[in-house]
Amino acid sequence: MEQTLTQPMSRENLGARVGILSAAGNLLLFACKYTAGITCGNVAVLAEGYDNLMDALNSLLVLLGFRMSGRKGDSLHPYGHGRVEYVLGLIISMTIILAGVSMFRESIHWIRHPRDRSLPLLVYGVSLLSILVKCGMSAYTRHVNRELDSMALAACEQNEAADIKMTMLTIGSAALYSLTGLSADWIVGIMISVLVMKDGFQSFISHFTLLLGEGISGQQQSQIQAVFDARKELVTLKQIDFHDYGPERRIVSLQITVNPSCSQEEVNGCMDGIEGELRALGLSPVFSLSMEQILG
Repeated sequence: MEQTLTQPMSRENLGARVGILSAAGNLLLFACKYTAGITCGNVAVLAEGYDNLMDALNSLLVLLGFRMSGRKGDSLHPYGHGRVEYVLGLIISMTIILAGVSMFRESIHWIRHPRDRSLPLLVYGVSLLSILVKCGMSAYTRHVNRELDSMALAACEQNEAADIKMTMLTIGSAALYSLTGLSADWIVGIMISVLVMKDGFQSFISHFTLLLGEGISGQQQSQIQAVFDARKELVTLKQIDFHDYGPERRIVSLQITVNPSCSQEEVNGCMDGIEGELRALGLSPVFSLSMEQILG
C-alpha cells in the first residue's frame, strides 16, 4: 500500500527520505564545485564545495536522527527517543560552525597564495547547476516539513536558502573578473564563511535551548485556554505543566476542576472533545483533578 503522511512511521520514513536526497544532491554539488574550483582557481567556488560537503554530512546526521527518534520507548526511555533530533541538531550546528572556520582559513590562504584564474564558463555552469539543485531541495524539504514540523529540517531548509544566496555572490564575483579583471572571489569566500558561521551559531543556540528545556509558548497557552473557555460551564483549567520528549511527544499536564453539578456522561464527552482538540495542536494531554477539588 502506498504510504501517506498520516500512516504510522511516516515521520521517520519521510525524514529519512529527505536526508538521503539531500545527501546525494550535496555530494554531487561538492564533486562539481571542488573540480571547478581547483581547475579555475576560484576560491569562492571551492568554499561552496566544502560547504556542500558539510551539508551532505549533516544530511546523513538528519537521516540517523529520524531513524533513532522513530524507535519506540523502552525501560530506560519510556517516552521514546524523540529528543535525539535535538542532540543531532546540536551536532549539526557545530559542524556548520567548523565548516565556516575552515572556509575562512582557506580564503585567507588563497589571498596569500593566489592562483591564476581560467574557464569562467565552467564557474557559471556549475553555479547554475547548484542553484537549480538547491531550489529543488529547498522546495521539497519545505513541502515535507509542513507535515513533520522538524527543527532539523527547518535548519536544512534555512541552510539551502543561504546556499542559493552564496552561489549568486559567486556568480557576481566571476562576472566582475570577466568584465574588469578584478578578482573578488576571496572576498566572497570570506563572506560565505562568515554567513555559514552565523547560521551555525544561530542553529546552535536554538537546539541548545531545546535541550535545556523550554516552557510552553504563549501562543499555545492561549490556544489551550481557549479550548477550556469554550467549555467553562463544565470544566475549569487551573494549571499547565509542559514536558518536551521530542517533536512527536510533547506532553501537557493539565490540572482542572469539574463542575460538580455535571453528569458523568457530560464530563466524559467534554474531556474527549478537549483531548481531541489538544492533540490537533500537536500536544499529548494528561488530566488531573486540582487538589483543591479533591480536598474539598
